[in-house]
Amino acid sequence: MKFRAIRASALGQVDAIVVPLSSDGGAPTGLPRSVKTVVDRIAKGEAGAGRPYGVTSHHGEPLIVVVGAGRAADYDAERARNVAAAGVKSLWRSNVKRLAVFIAPNGLGEDRAAQAAVEGVVYAMWRPEAYRTRAEEHRLPPLDSVLLVTAKPAAKAIARGEAVGDAVNLQRRLANEPANRMTPTILANEARAAAKESGVQCEILDADRCRALGMGSYLSVAQGSHEPPRFVVMRYHGRRRRNGNGRGAPKYDIAFVGKGITFDSGGISIKPADNMHHMKADMTGAASVIAALAAIGRLKPEVNVLGVAPCTENLPGGGATKPGDVFTSMSGKTVEVINTDAEGRLVLIDGITYAQREGARRVVDIATLTGAVSIALGPYFVGLFGKPEAFVETVRGVAGEAGDRVWPMPLTDEYKDEIKGEVADIKNSAGREGGAIKAAAFLWAAVEDGTDWAHLDIASVDWSDKDRAYSPRGPQGPAVRTLVALAESLAS
Repeated sequence: MKFRAIRASALGQVDAIVVPLSSDGGAPTGLPRSVKTVVDRIAKGEAGAGRPYGVTSHHGEPLIVVVGAGRAADYDAERARNVAAAGVKSLWRSNVKRLAVFIAPNGLGEDRAAQAAVEGVVYAMWRPEAYRTRAEEHRLPPLDSVLLVTAKPAAKAIARGEAVGDAVNLQRRLANEPANRMTPTILANEARAAAKESGVQCEILDADRCRALGMGSYLSVAQGSHEPPRFVVMRYHGRRRRNGNGRGAPKYDIAFVGKGITFDSGGISIKPADNMHHMKADMTGAASVIAALAAIGRLKPEVNVLGVAPCTENLPGGGATKPGDVFTSMSGKTVEVINTDAEGRLVLIDGITYAQREGARRVVDIATLTGAVSIALGPYFVGLFGKPEAFVETVRGVAGEAGDRVWPMPLTDEYKDEIKGEVADIKNSAGREGGAIKAAAFLWAAVEDGTDWAHLDIASVDWSDKDRAYSPRGPQGPAVRTLVALAESLAS
């Protein structure tokens, strides 16, 4: 599938045209007369025409797909993505090969609107029914070219839209795989392949190496599974500082640490059976880091980025960690395991410490960490925690611009007291009240003085059981765009 920007006057023969229609501003300028006639008729005659993501198709040659864009004043990058995605999603099971998408910049500007449209098209070219044997049940249009009808050249916008869109789809694909087909070893191999394709360095640490580094907290989670743990490290060097001797001495401007529990049964503190199958996606944080580093490698910003993904299963085998066991984390702090189902924070604290030991002084971790964040925020916002407040606000602003909805949550010293262990330095569970905050406080214990840190709890938004107008049910691909945008914001 190739993207190309053209002017409206250069639009030739296509199989289908996607046209955004605002509820108060109409369609974009420059539509061919025959297309404008159809769109105007739909706008006047269809009740609710223009409502966000409503699709009305006019069958003819070409097929005209009119997608509601809501009020023109509300048209932002996220809405532009979703409009394009809704249009392409309506073409599933069609035979469209050559598609035109009209760009409505409104207040966005041509470049941002074009990039958003590319992302939306790419998002819509992924479906979750990977293992259905009837091809018709997961068929996508055989698109080979997508023409963006816009007023100016958009090569950079297209390149960025493709890189970010592909990264989000990579994350969704990895999270969608069943646990028997996405073990820690397989996920590490996926990271290695993505790194090779994008020019990023990749190193996989096995259990012996992690033990030598003192990662007792991470390894405690792996004890109950026959599948060996894999600690994924990805390194992107887009800028090199020089030390006093003139030799290259790369420092990491930012590190991303993702939770990689490829299946979470809860361990000895076993989960209820209902919806446990969704725990195949408890590695979405790791998938986000892998996908973001792949996109960063393609985009090549002048910034140095470290990606860390501690991967393992959490199972109740004969060697599994028991409630009450104590382990020593990589930071040297001792950890008392109260609940083996609070395992994500156990792997993350060693990942955060590793990132700091590698020289990162900005660390963002991303994890499907707590059910409590869903109770607090529902299915539409990511919980954002961290220190100092200035860095948290930076992450919030970048995420909003990137299209991820995050909400800052409180994190004060009182919560440090809550996670003090009875026989060890810290404990991994401290009751249900404020559960998402206490989990963040546990991670905070691994953050060293002088490190800017943010924690993204994506457990509320990583998965949807319902089809949405612009996205099928299943993994939703949260926060990849935020991680990429954060790295780019630090570029020299």
